[in-house]
Amino acid sequence: MDIHFAQTHPDDLPTVLRFLKEAALWLRERGIDYWQDWIDPPPLFRHWIQEGFDRDEFYLVYQDAEAIGCFRLQWQDELFWGHRMDKAGYIHSFTISRKWAGQRKGEQVLAVIEAYCRAQGKDFLRLDCGKAIQGLRQYYEGYGFRQVGETTVMGEGLILYEKALSR
Repeated sequence: MDIHFAQTHPDDLPTVLRFLKEAALWLRERGIDYWQDWIDPPPLFRHWIQEGFDRDEFYLVYQDAEAIGCFRLQWQDELFWGHRMDKAGYIHSFTISRKWAGQRKGEQVLAVIEAYCRAQGKDFLRLDCGKAIQGLRQYYEGYGFRQVGETTVMGEGLILYEKALSR
């Protein structure tokens, strides 16, 4: 089965919002207070998504022809990481539909994103994760991301992770 991603188009916005809402509802069902703004995104969050669409930074993830998730990939991320001179890809809003839970699709997608970033000449893949979200932090650490710092964005304490990309 082929895992790949493609840049979003304006009519993909509802699909991206659906994936983010699905993830937020799943977290809520487990008593995890994270991403809850994606259930009914306020204007600031919708603007952030629209900005990603306008800059061609949002992607849908496909298993063969079926959209199974999404992510935003940036080449600079001053809001979360500050000004950096090194070459990195920054992932946000990474989610895979719960339909695919337990099938290691997230790891497969991360591998495809890594390969893409490496082909674009990037040395690192970076992302952030809520400080209190132990399960997700362990997931990323198990995949090879290492904690390199902390930040606070819009009142949320975040752990900054990166993974070196070998060439």
